[in-house]
Amino acid sequence: MHSILQLFIRHGGLLTLVVVEVFCFYLISTYNDAQGEISATTWMQYSGTVLGWKTDLYDYVGLKDENTRLRIENARLQSQLANSRMIEVPTLDTVRRQVRADTLERKIIRPEYVLISGRVVGNTISGRNNWMIINRGKRDGVQPNTGVITRSGVAGVVRYVSDNFAIAMSVLHPQTKISAAVKGYEYFGSLVWDGDDPQYLTLTDIPYHLPVKPRDTIQISNYSLLFPEGHTVGLVDTAYRVQGSSFLYIRVKPTQTPASVNDVYVVTNRYAPELNDLQQAIKKDE
Repeated sequence: MHSILQLFIRHGGLLTLVVVEVFCFYLISTYNDAQGEISATTWMQYSGTVLGWKTDLYDYVGLKDENTRLRIENARLQSQLANSRMIEVPTLDTVRRQVRADTLERKIIRPEYVLISGRVVGNTISGRNNWMIINRGKRDGVQPNTGVITRSGVAGVVRYVSDNFAIAMSVLHPQTKISAAVKGYEYFGSLVWDGDDPQYLTLTDIPYHLPVKPRDTIQISNYSLLFPEGHTVGLVDTAYRVQGSSFLYIRVKPTQTPASVNDVYVVTNRYAPELNDLQQAIKKDE
């Protein structure tokens, strides 16, 4: 209280001047139509600016929550898209009809995907074995050996999971092999990184007789257990037959640049464990 009194004593003249000026301005604008209109217009203009600043501030503060909401919504929509694939069922060996797989009475099961939105908080691209750290873990439903995609491409495969984080092999890792195909053809191969240029991947095991050309789309094949069938992974950069080989050399430009991976979706295939068990049983018999 003493400090406030000292403030008034020291600056009383200035405070009195300000109060008088404000009071005079009020009288002028209230009892003079022209000045009142000018003051009202000025007040509306500047108050609108201030309110705009206030709104922008609130919007900025709410960006984190809004981004979280959008990532969850995108994951839900991506899951619906991945699960809306159509399959063809032969009828009398001559006619094919398209139906949704979950409407069939017989045992025809399509993959059922659940996408978990996440964010990459660590990423390497300069080594031989490159990894990503994702801010989702067991508590979020993430499991090892699940695919990681983005809206525009493929990012990697989850290998290790803790309660809150997951470590995934990047596409720039020699052990990451993705079942992929050239769009429009039934043949599939493995999309891998040769450890050389981080801007390109290589699609192997595609027969040389296919007329593959630059700008053709490379997408996930229907044999993949980790990624949704048909999801785009890249575009053909170079394609030619290797001398003495029955296969093409296909260099692929990823549609998702490995160095700029940010928002991702961890893909869980409901039937992958069951299918993996069957594959392991086949290998034991061999």
